[in-house]
Amino acid sequence: MVIYLKAGSELRLRLKPDVDYYTRRVESEEGKSIKEILADIGVNPAFVAFVYIEGKVKDLDYIPSDGQSITLQPPVSGG
Repeated sequence: MVIYLKAGSELRLRLKPDVDYYTRRVESEEGKSIKEILADIGVNPAFVAFVYIEGKVKDLDYIPSDGQSITLQPPVSGG
């Protein structure tokens, strides 16, 4: 299965995009959660608060389908 992970800011640097400036193409086994996929590619799931998929907010236990584009949202920070 292939999915596309997107991220901006510091999270983008951890994601290491390869399709364009924000997007990384990831091949994974069917049935894995976003949390498991992130761990497989070396991105600590603690750096992602939730994901957007097809305009809906999902948690990291969401299991994506082949071809989905997933936007990763980091935790809010600031000072």
